[in-house]
Order: sequence, then C-alpha cells, then structure tokens
Amino acid sequence: MMKSLMRAAVLAAVLGQGAAWADNLGKADQKLLTDMAMANMAEIETGKMALQKTRNDKVKSFAQQMVDDHTKGLDEVRKVAAARSVTLPTGLDAKHKEMAAKLDKMSGDQFDRSFMEQAGVKAHKEAHALVTKAESSAKDSEVKALAARLQPTIHQHLNNAEQLNAAIKGDTLAGSSGTQGATGSARQPADEADQRAHGTTGGNKPDSGTKPERR
Repeated sequence: MMKSLMRAAVLAAVLGQGAAWADNLGKADQKLLTDMAMANMAEIETGKMALQKTRNDKVKSFAQQMVDDHTKGLDEVRKVAAARSVTLPTGLDAKHKEMAAKLDKMSGDQFDRSFMEQAGVKAHKEAHALVTKAESSAKDSEVKALAARLQPTIHQHLNNAEQLNAAIKGDTLAGSSGTQGATGSARQPADEADQRAHGTTGGNKPDSGTKPERR
C-alpha cells in the first residue's frame, strides 16, 4: 500500500512538473513564438497579394519565394507552439492588417515600390531582429533552435529585398530624369575642345613651319 502511494505521489509530481514546465514556458518566450508566427503570416499574406497585383516578373518571383518559405517557417513555429502548449493567433494583428490594407489599394509601379519597401525590406529587417533576439534571449531550447533555423532564410530574403528594391528605385529614377542622354551629348564638345587645346585631334596638329625665324 505504501509503495503504491509513493508511486502515485512520484507520478503526480512528474506530471505536475511537466504541466508547470509547459505553462511556465515564460511570457517572453510565448511572445517570441507569437511574434514569429505573426511575421510569417504577414509575409504570406502580402506575398499572395503581390502575386495577384504585380506585373514585374522579379517582384513576382520574390513574392513566390516569400509565400513558399514563410509557409514552411509558419509550420515550424506551429510545431514548437503545439509542443509547448502555446496558442498562436490565426489572423493578422492590427499593425499588419493596416499594412496589407494600404498595399491592397495600390497598383502598378506604386504597388511594386511600396511592397518591396514595406513587405520586402522593412518587414524582413524586423523579422531578422526578432529571430536574432529569440536566438540569444529565449530561455526554452526549442524556441532558441527554431529561431536559429529561421534566421538564414530571413537573412537571404532581406538581401534579395534590398537588391530588388534598389533596382526598382533605380529604374524609376532613370525613367523620370531623362538626363543621361543630355549628359553624354554635353560632354562631347568639351572633350573635343580639350583635345584641340592639347593638339591631340587628328586634323589639328600644330604646324611646325609657323615658328618665327631667328635673325
């Protein structure tokens, strides 16, 4: 009888410790999981929007990469959350809903520029800071390992977003300024004048016979 009571007490203590461990994952770690889920959901949402709206093949390719990779990332977050008895949000928060709503009202080049700046560069900078923080500060080993697994993909997305964003801005500036042709034509007379001044053009060599005679 005593042995049975002892076994029951030990079992209760173990189960209680496990429940407490799951419940005491820590508010900070729970928030990290929630934030990582939200970041992935927002990138999936805006990526799908871009696939419908953009006519730029490079932007479309980037958007598809976002949808594919962040869907995998969200699955990873959900697995850890389930193992740690953490309930994740099923929809976007107010901040990300507002960004999506603004993008949804845009089209054409305006959409491409805003999408790359907001969902591309800005959002991935925030996500990169988030997983970096989680990797260093999370108390739970699984949360820490999750952040380490997500980090390389987010880092790659950020690099791609910055390059594509710069290219789109460059195309826009080049298309609106129209100064390159004028610059090229303006330099030609100056170059020819410089060559004449130094006697380097083919038809304008100094005449050696014009030297004054010495008396």
